Amino acid sequence: MREHITEKDLFDFVFFPTLLSKEKFSYLENSDDFKEEIEFFIDLKNSLQLELTPKQKQLIAEKIPAYNPVSIIKLYPVEQAKKRKVNGLILAAASENNNKPTVTSRTFYDDNKTYIIKVLNYENSSKIFVFSTQYEVIKNFDLIISPQNLRYHIDDNTIPLELDFNVNPETVTLEFNLIKQS
Repeated sequence: MREHITEKDLFDFVFFPTLLSKEKFSYLENSDDFKEEIEFFIDLKNSLQLELTPKQKQLIAEKIPAYNPVSIIKLYPVEQAKKRKVNGLILAAASENNNKPTVTSRTFYDDNKTYIIKVLNYENSSKIFVFSTQYEVIKNFDLIISPQNLRYHIDDNTIPLELDFNVNPETVTLEFNLIKQS
């Protein structure tokens, strides 16, 4: 019977005993021929029941080239000053500005201040600039504007995202290392 036992049979003996024929199961249960191999699979099964620490999961993920976890970074608005200066005059927010085109801006930072997003709203359009405080070109990411939940894929941050409408985000999220699905 020993010559008819495969590695799959040993695996099934530990993990899925109901898949084995009664003869193979009985032989493996009563024989010491495959004792070391069966102990290996028992140890493997026991180790699978232990919870991995986040550090262990990260180390495993780094060893798998096809696995790229999504990195999500949320950016929040910076408080803006209530008054602004135009030609040396201090104007309140509701003051007239001599019918000049209206341009508003908002700035967003992440918790670590690694990324800065500047949203410029013109009369009927918007430009969204993404900056890195590390002076790097940011590539292959999605930009999500909340609460509208607008999602845009950006190849790199060398040019701004231009929209033909105004946006007023409460938060902006960046998602990196997106896995392309075919």
